[in-house]
Order: sequence, then C-alpha cells, then structure tokens
Amino acid sequence: MSEIEKLDIQEEKLEEKDTKALSPMDSSFPLLKEFREKAPGSHKHAQSLVGMVENVCAAIDMDSEMLKMAAMYHDVGKMWAPELFTENQAKDNIHDGLDPWVSYQLITRHVSDTVAILFANDFPKEVIRIASQHHGKCLMKSMFEKAKEQNKDVLEEMFRYRTDRPDSIESLILMLCDQVEATSRSYYREQGRDDVDPAVFIINIYNTLHTDGQFDDVQVLLGRLKKIQSALISDVASNFQKRVKYDGDDGLAEKK
Repeated sequence: MSEIEKLDIQEEKLEEKDTKALSPMDSSFPLLKEFREKAPGSHKHAQSLVGMVENVCAAIDMDSEMLKMAAMYHDVGKMWAPELFTENQAKDNIHDGLDPWVSYQLITRHVSDTVAILFANDFPKEVIRIASQHHGKCLMKSMFEKAKEQNKDVLEEMFRYRTDRPDSIESLILMLCDQVEATSRSYYREQGRDDVDPAVFIINIYNTLHTDGQFDDVQVLLGRLKKIQSALISDVASNFQKRVKYDGDDGLAEKK
C-alpha cells in the first residue's frame, strides 16, 4: 500500500469519527442534511417547531433537549416521499388525482417511516416515542372531507391516524405546537387573517384536540397548561408557513 493510499484511509477514518461526534441537532449531521435536501418544506416547518417548543419549555422550566430533537425529526419520514406533502409541493398537488383513501394511506405512513429512520440511526427511545405520537389518533380532515363528497356516509374512524395518543407532557407539547405552527401558516400568511386574535386561536386549537380525546392519557396541572398556552400566544405570529385549509378551520377564529 502506497503512502498516499494510507493517508486517504486515515482521512476517511477521521471524517467518520467527526461525523459520529456530531450532535443530531448540528446542521452538518448527515441525516439532517439529507432531510433538508430531500424535503425542504418539511425541514423548514421542523425548524420553526424547534423554536416554538423551546419557548414553551422555557415558560414551564422544563429541559428542552429531547423535545427539540423530537421536533426537528418528527417528520423526517416525509423525505422518503416528499411530493406527498403540501409544504414540499410547488403548484401541483398529487392528491388531486388520487382517491382520498389512497392519499390517507400514503400520508399516514410518514409516522412509521419516521420511526424506522430514527431507529436505524440510533436515536434515543424517548425521542422516538415523542415523535411517534405527534398525530395521535387525529382525523385527517382534508381526506375525510374529500371522501364525504363521494360518500356522505363515510366514517371518521376510517381517516384517523392509528398511532398512540400523547402520553406525556412532552408529547402533548409537540402535538399542540405542530398543530399551531401548521394552522397558523394558513391563517396568517396565506389568508392574511390579521383579524384573528392569537389568544382565541391558540385556545381553540387546544380545545379542539382536547375535546377529540387526544390528551386523555396526559396529566397536566392547569397552571402549567396556562403557561404553555401563553407561550404559544406570544410565539404564534413568528411561525407561519403553508397548510391546506380545511372546512371547520374558520371556527378556530371564533370565541366559544
């Protein structure tokens, strides 16, 4: 073996060592780079979510490291089929030509894909658990509404996620922040709804999830919950992108 070949091998080993030493939150981390390149819209949403959950954690004096990592990677499974998700689409929406049940199957699998990717990359089990619960058993409203146009007797249960509901304060925060970040894109950026009171907006999103049973497995003190909501009210104006507008979204802007 020549000296040049030996030097090349040593250089490769050093690069491998440097990669292993990187934190998953480092912008140079290979999986994060791949996520950013393949699904830029989903990555941008995740970045916004990280800032949001960090502010919430600060408001309730909770360590944010695990939750920030879960927020950054909760949608990493979308990079296996980025064109399926609105935030990665330019103009054409692939779902316009698909049966809503097919779209439901394709979209919901991003959660299991995320879990598979995180396991393969040796992420902490706690991070994987939190990330896996960010949709709970929520209804995929866009596809349910589309299916109702074809069959008014279609059941909601057919279009619900089949993952575990949040079972910890961390999972609750991630689900709530994910809904807030996504919905605020439609209201404040796309529709320019400056008339929407952030306080009413946040409380109604929380109440919608709570009434739907998504937080039934979580115990949280009322005072802590109020701090979480207050942090989101303060934060919501800085976290806007794009989301499909669903029937019933208008109710989130109305006092109840």
